[in-house]
Amino acid sequence: MAGSDLPHTGLAIVIMGVSGCGKSTVAAMLAAALGCNFVEADDYHSQANKAKMSKGIPLTDADRVPWLESLRDAIRELLDRGEDVAVSCSALQLKYREILREGDSNYKAGCYGTCRVKFVCLEASAELIADRVRTEEEGEGSRALHACEPGAKPA
Repeated sequence: MAGSDLPHTGLAIVIMGVSGCGKSTVAAMLAAALGCNFVEADDYHSQANKAKMSKGIPLTDADRVPWLESLRDAIRELLDRGEDVAVSCSALQLKYREILREGDSNYKAGCYGTCRVKFVCLEASAELIADRVRTEEEGEGSRALHACEPGAKPA
């Protein structure tokens, strides 16, 4: 079977990193360039999570896991339809990335090479991140969604 005759199985590219590093901007630009879906992980937070974050209260794993599972399910739905998607999500811990990898219904733990959920980690200087977060807070209200993780780095 020629390569062009193979069915497209969908690919998810998760743009990850700390708050203010440009995840949403890069993921949206990637989706536009590729002509694929764009998913903003922050849109999948529960109202309770949003309320906690707006008050500067750090989220716990008990808060994050249902959020990541709903995001995983959205990724799975798109991949199972053979659609590509660019996702913006902090995904700072390996255990969180494992949940998102399960968006590939064929994913086997530890088999990263064949997984259809890939990660690109963005980095930026502390000064740039502080400036971006300050600008976002001044412009559209507090978007301190991950400000509860100051100095956080992907694990």
